[in-house]
Amino acid sequence: MRSIPCGDDLDGGVVMAMGDSDDLFDMYRKDHAAAAPTGPALAAALADTVKRSFAQIEELCADVTRALAQARYTTKLAQTVTDRSSYVRLDRQSETFRDYLRNWSQQRADKGAGGMHWEAQILVTDHRRTTKEIGLGVAFEWPGAGEEGSLAFVEFWPTGAGVSLPSDARGFQRALVASIIKLEQAGELSSVKGR
Repeated sequence: MRSIPCGDDLDGGVVMAMGDSDDLFDMYRKDHAAAAPTGPALAAALADTVKRSFAQIEELCADVTRALAQARYTTKLAQTVTDRSSYVRLDRQSETFRDYLRNWSQQRADKGAGGMHWEAQILVTDHRRTTKEIGLGVAFEWPGAGEEGSLAFVEFWPTGAGVSLPSDARGFQRALVASIIKLEQAGELSSVKGR
């Protein structure tokens, strides 16, 4: 690289010129590689991403339940989730889930690859105590990859809407309400208040 003095720079600084167009890409790759966790740190970060994402989905469901109190809907994340790479269905509160997640994340950390897609359901109960499931596809982000601070991309199967968490919490709530309305329109759920 060579430096070129810049006459327009008010504080007498120097503007750097690239000697080769690949220099920027090399700098990016080195910065990215240095920042990305590896080995046991990567495995722990992957497991944490899964746990934090499901915890946030639970919190957002509770927020929607509070917002829809007058319509007398409750929403909650179902206890069981499915790893799409193996189609293993697990109870998120069980020791089996914690063991599975530890092995799952370690395998991905060791290989540097592997399926990151899971399935989940949100259970919606109306005032008649009728409960319907809203299917979700959850794609977890690799730590250090994707949008800054992004943990997961969630797709709502009834509408096809997709949102990134945690950055688009409002979008998640809107997509959940849109899915509930779609179930209402199909006659599967009923609000205590007419629309």
